[in-house]
Amino acid sequence: MKKYGVLFFALLLCFALSACGGNSTNANSKEQEKDTKATESENDNSNNNTQEESSKKTLNKVGDSLYDPNTGTVTLNAMKDISNKKLIIGDLKVNFLNAKVITVTNLSDAFKAELKENFGGEPKEFTYAQILYKTENTGNDEISWSGFHTAVTSDGQQMDLDFNLSLGIPNPSSIDMMSNSKIDDNMVWVPVKKDEKSVRLKADDVLKRDNSKKDFIVYGKEIKIDL
Repeated sequence: MKKYGVLFFALLLCFALSACGGNSTNANSKEQEKDTKATESENDNSNNNTQEESSKKTLNKVGDSLYDPNTGTVTLNAMKDISNKKLIIGDLKVNFLNAKVITVTNLSDAFKAELKENFGGEPKEFTYAQILYKTENTGNDEISWSGFHTAVTSDGQQMDLDFNLSLGIPNPSSIDMMSNSKIDDNMVWVPVKKDEKSVRLKADDVLKRDNSKKDFIVYGKEIKIDL
């Protein structure tokens, strides 16, 4: 009740001030209000247009660059169609789509903090292979699969891919899969050099929900991805 009383008093005060000000003050106030609203509308439209243009722009060809406020300036170094690549682990079928080598410069504070937490040091830029893939459970049992957990670069450097989880990368989008189901939007990041030509990925084991099944566990496999 106290809140509504204060609001009622404020409305009365506004009414009294406007009455004392006369018609001239009202006219000026209305003009100022119109100008303010017009300016705000122009600013809002400008911001919306900028955000819309940024969201529409994508990295479609080598050399393309865009600014992402969440990460920084993103540049496409290489792109390859890898839709001929498939990996089958028990009832799980992984269909690869494409691979892009991307460099991020002018790192945002938030992204730089994430990189420091996962890799240490003082990162100035970050280059990674972004590999898109689809998953399909072709069997009649529910399964679980935790994505790709290890990568090896062409010069033999092995690395753990658990950082994908902390960065929110969908590797995979869902660990659990129902029988005869598909998930399209999956991705894994692998830190690489700008001129990296290939990486080897090691997939995690595939587990069936029913652990009494003879093939309850199927061990993960390795696949080479050209970049």
